[in-house]
Amino acid sequence: MGFSLQPIVIVLLMIVAIALIGTIACLVFARRVRGGIKRSILIVAAIILLSPSGLALICFKPELVDGRYRTYKQLYRDIQVGMSRAEVMALVEQHYLESGQRLRPSVVTNSEGRLSFNMNLEGSREPNSEGISVNLQQDLVVHKFYSKD
Repeated sequence: MGFSLQPIVIVLLMIVAIALIGTIACLVFARRVRGGIKRSILIVAAIILLSPSGLALICFKPELVDGRYRTYKQLYRDIQVGMSRAEVMALVEQHYLESGQRLRPSVVTNSEGRLSFNMNLEGSREPNSEGISVNLQQDLVVHKFYSKD
């Protein structure tokens, strides 16, 4: 099984690379130029060129700006191999309190050998949802994996 990037990701990474190169060039020229107005214009241009990089960072790391992702990924990190099904469900209760800000993930599969969740979109209109799947043997976690939208 190989690793391949989708074309939109490649285009996005190229835009970010070009923007970062432009930002560095603007900052180098701003340091060398003598006029205050010219220096200010170059610094503003550098800040504007950083915008695509910030947007790309938000696309690749949504947990930086969205609490749903932070809480859900923390739940995933807290699930450990060797935990029982009851301990995993207790973790869900711990991360998603009844009186808490976040809505609990939905249980998609709760069978003898598997337990899986989908992140609650909490009213968002996004068509995506992150997933956590846990493989169980004798009701103990033997493997876990995270599925990005």
